[in-house]
Amino acid sequence: MDNTIVSLPPPAQALDSLDDYLRRFGPELADRIVESFPPLQGVEDHVSPLMARLRREPYPAQAVAVMGVVKRWERSRSAAVVAECGTGKTLIALASIFVHSQGRQFTTLVLTPPHLVEKWAREDFQTLPGVRVFLIDGLRSDRPHTLSGVNEVKLRHGRIVREGLKTTLTELRLRHGHRSARAR
Repeated sequence: MDNTIVSLPPPAQALDSLDDYLRRFGPELADRIVESFPPLQGVEDHVSPLMARLRREPYPAQAVAVMGVVKRWERSRSAAVVAECGTGKTLIALASIFVHSQGRQFTTLVLTPPHLVEKWAREDFQTLPGVRVFLIDGLRSDRPHTLSGVNEVKLRHGRIVREGLKTTLTELRLRHGHRSARAR
């Protein structure tokens, strides 16, 4: 039997919580993440001049995120903005769409939970110059006095009101000479 003595490093201080773990290993984890996933947009990198045309100016960190999303879309068909509540994810999404369009007209469909629909519409008006917003209130409603169809909305005194074009998806499609899927 070999009597080799192995010396072990002194016991590490106990890691009782995620905070303890991150305090101890956070810098190394950050370095590994940046090494594995280099950022598409750096803090010092140039931002698009189109950002100046937005009706609201993103904070510097939001502008970095916007340009990162735009650069991601140049390589791929999708991007994700993951952040805490109140960090400006809606603004980042809207600004990314605007910058990616390169100043041309664009159409965007936003799928959002019902409690956020009017918030999104309000932020559209507050962020994008010359935007038109339509809500799909329901496609088939047999109930009287319920909203249905595709309704244009406006921002009046800080509130979203349904005024302007009122139509259906079928009428919108046929208005521009599109044939239905069945006819194709």
